[in-house]
Amino acid sequence: MDGVVVMGSDGVVLDWNHRAEEIFGWPRDEIVGQEMGSHIIPAQHRQAHIEGLKTYFATGDGPLLQRRFEITALRKSGEEFPIELSISPIVRGDQTIFLGFARDLSERRAAERVLELQTREAVLLHQVTTLAAETSSRDEALKLCLESVCDLTGWPAGHAYLVGPDGVATSAVWVGDPQGFEALHHALTVARTTQTGLPQQTFQPAAPCWIAEVSADDPMTRSPQGEDFGIRAAFGFPIVIADEVVAVLEFFSPVPVAPDPNLLLSARTMGDQVGRVIERRRVQDHQALLLAELDHRARNMLAVVMAMAAQTARATTSIDEFKTSFFSRLNAFSRAYGLLTAKNWRPTSLESLVTALAEPHLGKDRPQLEISGSPLMLPPKMALAMSMILHELLTNAAKYGALSTKTGAISLTSGLERRPKGDIARLEWRERGVPGLVAPAGFGFGTKLIETSIRHELGGHVTTTYGPDGVEYTFEFPQPL
Repeated sequence: MDGVVVMGSDGVVLDWNHRAEEIFGWPRDEIVGQEMGSHIIPAQHRQAHIEGLKTYFATGDGPLLQRRFEITALRKSGEEFPIELSISPIVRGDQTIFLGFARDLSERRAAERVLELQTREAVLLHQVTTLAAETSSRDEALKLCLESVCDLTGWPAGHAYLVGPDGVATSAVWVGDPQGFEALHHALTVARTTQTGLPQQTFQPAAPCWIAEVSADDPMTRSPQGEDFGIRAAFGFPIVIADEVVAVLEFFSPVPVAPDPNLLLSARTMGDQVGRVIERRRVQDHQALLLAELDHRARNMLAVVMAMAAQTARATTSIDEFKTSFFSRLNAFSRAYGLLTAKNWRPTSLESLVTALAEPHLGKDRPQLEISGSPLMLPPKMALAMSMILHELLTNAAKYGALSTKTGAISLTSGLERRPKGDIARLEWRERGVPGLVAPAGFGFGTKLIETSIRHELGGHVTTTYGPDGVEYTFEFPQPL
């Protein structure tokens, strides 16, 4: 296993075995007779080699003789590599030769480096995983991930972007020496879209990107003012949650670096742990939002019910009348609320709202109600207000109007109109088949509720017209967003 090198007292190679040929790359017939120091001893050790020979011949002893030690040597190719070496002097009469046994440590050192890297990787991954399980701080998790990847790869700078739904990548966390990368650090603190630099190359395919050598004309290497960022290699990868890129982690090196799939895989594994923190933070924020929204809606609902009860009480003269009117309105409010809940409090269509409220008043085929026009989607708040308006219209129609006779019919037409001051929604409620219907002498609670709701809740107005065959209501309010 050892290369055997025989050197004379003058430093010239006297012999060289086959294993030495393999280790150092010099064939025996080329190296024998050559000065050993200039061929296999690195420049930084040559003076010590000369001084050691002088010490031996002056004292009969040398600091490196008769023991094993580790040092570096040179191959014929010029590569410097580690060896284990032992040197023994042999004296025959007045002639002294030195017998050296050299063992190549390259493979062992490489294995040690791999083991060291794996150990460090395991430790760092454990730290990131532990933090991800315990913290809800997104920035803390990002910082540890960036530091861990820089530690693992030896790259001096790392940076994390958070990607918003609009595709804008906002600077979140930076690690590294701000002095060595001051211009880069400053440039990265400015929000940019995912259509530039590493965010572009990692965001679109949602895949890692490694640039082994950044070209000099790449915008990534210089600021708009021409200042060199000092970047010669870069790699980045996305953090993905439910098929959505939520962050981009990027790293920079001042020297070209060949891609290392294993390191990139380790970096992505750590990034996945950060994704857990971001996802948990999203869930917590969403839960807090839901609780706040639930509290807000409950308060609003109670306020509406209390106002409804108070107004109904003022407009009735007996408990039975109050019960009938109040429970009817409460039921309409409940139907609208249930419809919005089924839609997860997203905008609901006017048609579905009318259908739900009109069901108790109509037959199965709804022959007395016709809905036409452009579809109109109402946000939750507007839908609740419109439900109260529609309930009053349906109640009045059932008592006195089109639904109180077998020949009566209602048509509801919706549409959007462009106006100089902004687009508006227009609803036309027409009741036919009710001859002799005249405008009331006074306004009841239902009429007041309709006018109050359209004015205060929808920001619009209503026009009521009584004709020879029925009544018509025209509602106009700003277009729902």
